[in-house]
Amino acid sequence: MSDSELLELQMQGKDWRALDKALVTFFREQQQLPAALALLIGQCSFALSQGHLCLPLQRLPQQSEQDWLALMALYPDLFQLEQDNNQPFVYANNALYMRRYFSYQQQIALYLQQSSERSQQLRQTINPSVLNQLLDPLFPATAANAVDWQRLSCAIAASSSFSVITGGPGTGKTTTVVKLLLVLQQLQQQQGAAPLTIQLAAPTGKAAVRLRSSIRSTLDKQPASAEIKSQVPTDVSTLHKLLGARAQSRQFKQNEFEPLALDLLVVDEASMLDVELMAALLSALPAHARLILLGDKDQLASVEAGALMAQLCQWAEQGHYWPDTAAWLNQLSTVELPPQLISPQGKALEQQIGMLRVSHRFDPHSGIAKLANAVNGGQTAEVAAICQSVYADLQYLEATDFRQLKSFVLTGQGKSVLKDAAGFGFYLTGMAQGPALDASEQQVDQWAQQVLTDFSAFQLLCAVRQGPFGVEQVNLAVEKMLLQAGFIQHSTQQSSQWYAGRPVMVTQNDYALGLMNGDVGLCLSRPYQGKWILAVAFASEDNSKAVRWVLPSRLQQVETAFAITVHKSQGSEFRHAVLVLPDQFSPVLTRELIYTGITRAAKLFSLVCAKPDLLSLAIEQKVQRHGAVRL
Repeated sequence: MSDSELLELQMQGKDWRALDKALVTFFREQQQLPAALALLIGQCSFALSQGHLCLPLQRLPQQSEQDWLALMALYPDLFQLEQDNNQPFVYANNALYMRRYFSYQQQIALYLQQSSERSQQLRQTINPSVLNQLLDPLFPATAANAVDWQRLSCAIAASSSFSVITGGPGTGKTTTVVKLLLVLQQLQQQQGAAPLTIQLAAPTGKAAVRLRSSIRSTLDKQPASAEIKSQVPTDVSTLHKLLGARAQSRQFKQNEFEPLALDLLVVDEASMLDVELMAALLSALPAHARLILLGDKDQLASVEAGALMAQLCQWAEQGHYWPDTAAWLNQLSTVELPPQLISPQGKALEQQIGMLRVSHRFDPHSGIAKLANAVNGGQTAEVAAICQSVYADLQYLEATDFRQLKSFVLTGQGKSVLKDAAGFGFYLTGMAQGPALDASEQQVDQWAQQVLTDFSAFQLLCAVRQGPFGVEQVNLAVEKMLLQAGFIQHSTQQSSQWYAGRPVMVTQNDYALGLMNGDVGLCLSRPYQGKWILAVAFASEDNSKAVRWVLPSRLQQVETAFAITVHKSQGSEFRHAVLVLPDQFSPVLTRELIYTGITRAAKLFSLVCAKPDLLSLAIEQKVQRHGAVRL
């Protein structure tokens, strides 16, 4: 097939986005490009929609890489091969980039290089004996002859300009960072310096609310003075709010010309960070400020282009600490680092990464822990055996039609009786026990806050959007089940899509309302000025408010959220999480997706799988994204 025929096929087909096709049309009209280069531009744009930062030329079978280079050289205003004249496309690292994303990658790489140099200098100024005195009360020695990874990760971050603390669910990322902030403020006090100005942030509203709750509960338990504790913030902002997102713009109010007023920034759920947001964050970061990323390196990568956390922590499992780094850390530990984690070939960045390796949430012999570890290790046979075994916190359900699961959706109980299992009937029963018409505003808010908490007891997570086991059809099926059971009733006050008990997820940032993509709210019937009205309650980031209320008529970009995609669930935790796999294979079914779905469960996990073979196929497929920001 000729280049012209291939191009026509793509322009008429459904693979490329409208944006990809418009880009090709624009440059063909402007530059009179041959079909081969038009194809190249279209594929490069399409690669971004698949999460890649670039398009490796060796993946294009039409021509050799040298032939591509010769062809691009004929259009020097369009393609940067050597001299930089701000061309829209850049050839580098044997791949083609759109300039904007190449610039993001270069900006992040430069920051990592500079931060490594600053971190090495900073570590030389810290006296290990002084640091030990601050660490000891926060990390008391245990009888177990094992490395305290929380303590060592805290020491790594305390001596780094930029650091990453990674670990699976329940490994203590929040606990570690709270203790770290206490240590850093005490170091400031000892040096007679002013307390650090610290900001806490997360990519989404629900992740911010969850971090705030964890920070508060953890801080109260720490052995530190009230004065030092008061210097650790508990307010958490979304990154978009922190940076000052502008409506209808990719730009932020805070940037290199108007930097953030802080000395230290902690970003939770960093696996959700894409390279564009990371670059914007680094632009707004003051030159002297520290940056700490928290997250699980094995979770799904960001929805947008890049796989930042996975690339930064590529060798975290192996450590790759230099011998002098290991010697320094051994001064801060009662147990020496295992020799297999020490390597003279390690890179500078790896000296700034701490990995938490022990989960305190799950018993290592629990079903959830075993399943998550087996999935993460790609052990398909072990996964199949675990799914067929009996565990108190795990159940495996086969269903050829989602409607067969009605009783499970209402109660959370499947083929086995799980302790504390919850279905949607749990939060709807609590919702029905609502306040009186003359209840105070505080009573109404407290009731709504409790219903929101109860809603998080049970969540359906889908891998795909379309199909009988996709988000759209599952949501419709759940609504019908709840209607038939009498748990919900369509409202006569407004459009039938709105009813008391309807959970909704925001699908597009709404800066006027202060709601971000991924925020979840509940439509409730609440008293207001002597009558009942429908209003949507969202968890509030404001310390002074239990919830925030929004009228349904103001919510233009929302969808029902009995079932949400696994991607949208990142940053959330549910007492009982249910992963619903499709009945047909899809490219989105990956090891990272299965692992992320499992680790959303705090107490109970259920897997709904129509075809067991699909689970094995998914576990064998790992996310591979082209383009790297790692040094």
